[in-house]
Amino acid sequence: MTSAYESDPIFETVPRQLSNLVTRIRGREIALPDFQRDFVWDATKTEELIRSIISKFPVGTLLFWKQGDEPLFASREFEGAPQLGDKKPAELVLDGQQRLTALYQALTGTGDERFYLKVDEFVSIERGEILEFHEVDFDKAIVSVPVATTKAQEKKNSDLLGISHFPIAEVVTFDDWLDEYVDELKSRDDQISAKTVKSLYRRMRDKYIVPLRSYGLPVLTLPETTPIEAVCTIFETLNRTGKPLGPFELLTARYFPQKVNLRDHWEEARDSYKALVDFKVDPYNILQAVCLRAHNSAQRSDVLNKLTADDIKEHWTPVVKGIAGVLDMLQSDCGVVSSKWLPYSMLLIPMAATWPEIQELKPLDRGKAFDRLQRFFWCSVFTTNYDQGANSQAGADYALLRKWAVTGEGPAPEAVDELPLNASAIRSASTRRKALYSGLMCLLVKSRAEDFHTGQALTVHHIKEAGVQIDSHHIFPKAWLKKTGVQESPELLLNRSLIDADTNRIIRDRAPSEYLADMAEAYGEDKLRSVLSSHAISSGPESGISRDDYEAFLDERLATVLELLERATGRTLQAEEVAEEDD
Repeated sequence: MTSAYESDPIFETVPRQLSNLVTRIRGREIALPDFQRDFVWDATKTEELIRSIISKFPVGTLLFWKQGDEPLFASREFEGAPQLGDKKPAELVLDGQQRLTALYQALTGTGDERFYLKVDEFVSIERGEILEFHEVDFDKAIVSVPVATTKAQEKKNSDLLGISHFPIAEVVTFDDWLDEYVDELKSRDDQISAKTVKSLYRRMRDKYIVPLRSYGLPVLTLPETTPIEAVCTIFETLNRTGKPLGPFELLTARYFPQKVNLRDHWEEARDSYKALVDFKVDPYNILQAVCLRAHNSAQRSDVLNKLTADDIKEHWTPVVKGIAGVLDMLQSDCGVVSSKWLPYSMLLIPMAATWPEIQELKPLDRGKAFDRLQRFFWCSVFTTNYDQGANSQAGADYALLRKWAVTGEGPAPEAVDELPLNASAIRSASTRRKALYSGLMCLLVKSRAEDFHTGQALTVHHIKEAGVQIDSHHIFPKAWLKKTGVQESPELLLNRSLIDADTNRIIRDRAPSEYLADMAEAYGEDKLRSVLSSHAISSGPESGISRDDYEAFLDERLATVLELLERATGRTLQAEEVAEEDD
């Protein structure tokens, strides 16, 4: 009998270069099993992964499964990659989809965001040196911007990006880009030595750019003979692995000899404030808010290097109360009924850091301060101001928020007055724009959106009530739009609302005019009209939804949503066209 140790291993381990993986994904040789979830990472996670790649840090192992002539699972292409068609992939990815999709989109310029390296952040021209990874300010060095679908977004991208921002999707042509960049530098300052500067940036290329092509990802490959039961078990095991060591765990160990037990503090906070559990608050976020109050920074490096045990003793309790208070306010007054619909968890940090000073105000002054804090929340959400550099943004906002929100004096955070709020951005936004998507659902709840069956307002209690299943669903069914040949995307924010499961089953794949007629017969015209109105949906006989006119429906709903948004933010939105056909 052959022992398990003498038999062939169940898998083989081969490092794969990143450029090779991208090529094979594009060539449809690597694909996903159809049971894999969709790509869900936001730009921040992709930026963190790119940071690890160019710093040559480990990013975890990938698990592939070789496929034979008759694969057991249906497969699909990576998001942004060419469609499989009749192509049978040689391998399926069981673990690593999010990482590979993020890297593929960043390196090929596909997906909803574009990624850049600000090359100046990696060098010191004065010293003629390449910075080490711990010296680089990665919040500035790695930048992502949404694909510009409006003039406003195009301008915002242009304002953010400068000549030193290198598109990661052009990694294979860096030397050509460098020639143009140095020429531009030379035209601005003829004292610059092109030869010296090019030599410096080429060394930077070798240290930080080349890994985007040559980084070797460890890949475990299961043979095609692996039994399906084993594959399922392995897949399930990989998707319930533990949380990796993070800053909170590191600081817990550091402070323990100083009689500050962060783990006990955290357990006590969770026991005292149920909202921390309900909203899945990360204890690291509390440390960031403490660091804001103590050192005016939420940067990871400052949390790890500047935060002291004395800071924890002084600020931990006020910050925990602040986060609990902010969450209560967001639930009660801003329609954030669950963690799923919190647009930015990072927004809690500057708001919580400001909360203790608000609590010290007289009651009448406190109410005005809460109003300003809510205005800051809505403006930050709908300007998407935390999509990039959230740690830096939290620090900048807190510096102004702690005076403006508390007293109403001094300049407000930039999202409140300076950044544009554009109607076109909301009209064209898809559900991939998480902050806008969540913000819209919260805005509807804040505005007393009603349950389609009972007419009750969608409060926190109602949505969490046992037996009531309420979630975001399409208003114009995706299948119906596809069947009727409508070109505009079904996944626009404006085509979503919070709808109970029973109503969603009535809607199915039917034309809006059909399911509305059935609902009117069941509930009555007046009740249906009231419910639709509470969801910012026009419902008269000439309305877009009654005429099955998707584009008219979107325009009508946009107008109503903008009224709600202007009331929440205290600002007037710019009504810019999404695109000009004649251009």
